[in-house]
Amino acid sequence: MNLPNTMIIGAAKSATTSLYDLLKNHENIFAPSFKEPHFFNLDDNFSHGIDWYYNTYFKNVNKEQIILDCTPTYLYSKRAAERIFNSLGKNMKFIVVLRNPVDRAYSHFLHSKRDGLEKLAFSKALEKESSRVLDAQNNNDYLTQLRFSYIAQGMYFDMLSNYLEFYTLDNFLILDFDLDIKNNFGNCLIKISQFLNLDLSALKIDIHSNKSSKARIPLLKDLLKSKGWFRNLAKKFIFSAQTRQLIKNKVNRLNEKEHVFSKLSVELKSSLMTRYFSQDIDMLENLIEKKMNWNS
Repeated sequence: MNLPNTMIIGAAKSATTSLYDLLKNHENIFAPSFKEPHFFNLDDNFSHGIDWYYNTYFKNVNKEQIILDCTPTYLYSKRAAERIFNSLGKNMKFIVVLRNPVDRAYSHFLHSKRDGLEKLAFSKALEKESSRVLDAQNNNDYLTQLRFSYIAQGMYFDMLSNYLEFYTLDNFLILDFDLDIKNNFGNCLIKISQFLNLDLSALKIDIHSNKSSKARIPLLKDLLKSKGWFRNLAKKFIFSAQTRQLIKNKVNRLNEKEHVFSKLSVELKSSLMTRYFSQDIDMLENLIEKKMNWNS
């Protein structure tokens, strides 16, 4: 059974979609057309078993050297690391892109805002996060937890510590969003090539996915995320959940237009960094033996 040997596991809102869109074009990399299987972090998916995972996403693998699962929220999941280890073994390779956690949180917030899920201002949403996440946990609503965990998904020390209970640092390529992805992607591609032991030099590197955007037709976006008659109609005529999600993603992309949102002030970024993330960053740098320079 040809199952993934490589994963892009996060962090969410750190250019992982662009990285996936780039790597999937390589002739020796297999990546399913449905970007985020969410097999190891969603209980309902995991309950279907490893054969379902294979038949749904990887049965068309041929002789590709790299078999890729790109699900950025695996990093945030408290269960994914152990499940991956028990299901796929100790030789997995993980690509992790870490982004300044304040910038990541704001990008995540804008994504929720764009999707019509967030009604609060940014600072207020951060203040309300703990209660929102707790409510979602109490209601066994993991998707809502993902949507509003702006701070929690930037606590990289906690998340990577969970993975390092099962794997060593040698299993990981840890990239810096600003230094590697944004400002020097040519050199970043060399790092990925060395990590995967695969020549990536022929890939075109001008792919930029998931740019900041807002809906051209807000009513259409509301319709696509509604839980009423429209979703029931889609379920009736389109059997596969994966097919429904692919169509929904395609329509959403066509309905989006690029939009430049206001930036956070230097003062606010510094305040949020000190309040929420500084201690976690210090521990992270010791854990991965790498300076991130976000506190400076």
